[in-house]
Amino acid sequence: MKKILFVTRGKSISTGSYRIWVHDLNDYFNELGFNSSIFNGNPKEIDDADIVICGKSAPDVAVAIKKRHPSKKVGIINLSCDKKGLPIDFVIVGSLEEMDSLSHYKNVLLYPLIEKMYQDPADYKQHQNSSTLTIGFHGHYPHLSKFSPHLCQALEAMDKLHNIKLKIITSNVGFDWKVGKPKIKNISMKPWDIKTIKQEILGCDIGVVPNITSLNLNDLGLKTSTNLGLYDTDHIVRMKNKSNAGRCFVLHQLGIPVVADLTPSNFHIMGDPECGSIAMSRDGWLKALINLTDPKTRQRMADNAKREFDRLYDPHVWARRLYTNLLEI
Repeated sequence: MKKILFVTRGKSISTGSYRIWVHDLNDYFNELGFNSSIFNGNPKEIDDADIVICGKSAPDVAVAIKKRHPSKKVGIINLSCDKKGLPIDFVIVGSLEEMDSLSHYKNVLLYPLIEKMYQDPADYKQHQNSSTLTIGFHGHYPHLSKFSPHLCQALEAMDKLHNIKLKIITSNVGFDWKVGKPKIKNISMKPWDIKTIKQEILGCDIGVVPNITSLNLNDLGLKTSTNLGLYDTDHIVRMKNKSNAGRCFVLHQLGIPVVADLTPSNFHIMGDPECGSIAMSRDGWLKALINLTDPKTRQRMADNAKREFDRLYDPHVWARRLYTNLLEI
């Protein structure tokens, strides 16, 4: 049996890339009976390994290991797309978007961002009527700019129709949020903390996942051109080439219904309108949020999404597939 070794610069369980692609994935490999471990500092561990998987912050380490051990299979997790031509054997990514961004490498292997820490059935939302509807966002603070323009406008309209609270759970609560911040009465900023994140998310009634900047010709001051096939209702979309469904997955796992931007990975589950809502316009975001004011609707859509998530993203299935892909290189 081939021996797999994970080599990282840090081992913070609060860091998503380490938690999912190293700590959890190593656990799944071992649960499946594969020989896998995390580097503890002894050079002999590298000598004995057949496959070395380096963390996203250690591409130089991967290159050095490959240079010293050219017969070993050496790869990197979630490599930045501007790192081209590295003498490595594979990269591991979390989405179809990321696969495309790194397609200049021969072997691009997919392992979705499946979180082990949210798998306890006891950590699952049971929706009830509430005097205040809590709309939650969790994620890295730069994503807050993606509230602009349409989600921001929808929240401002929603604030006039219902008693809502916008809860922002992010890594930098002191961030001076300007672009995309809605002018509504009740916004709370909560720190992303490994000890409290589950309860903070479970305190939300709806999850919103903005991930793209979506404009149309009117927003940009451009004119319709039928000769060019351009119409004022067309969407002009900008999204990160590292887009993934990780933030949606967490909400699915915890029973929070989701309204999200249209990206390829989000569509896997929420392409079924009974599993969530995809929004591109101000009216689309607003309609989806209004639809989820009913707790029975929230529960039904959350339950449907959770069933679909469990069907599509069994971590042992994906870990076994990744192991097979590694052996085939």
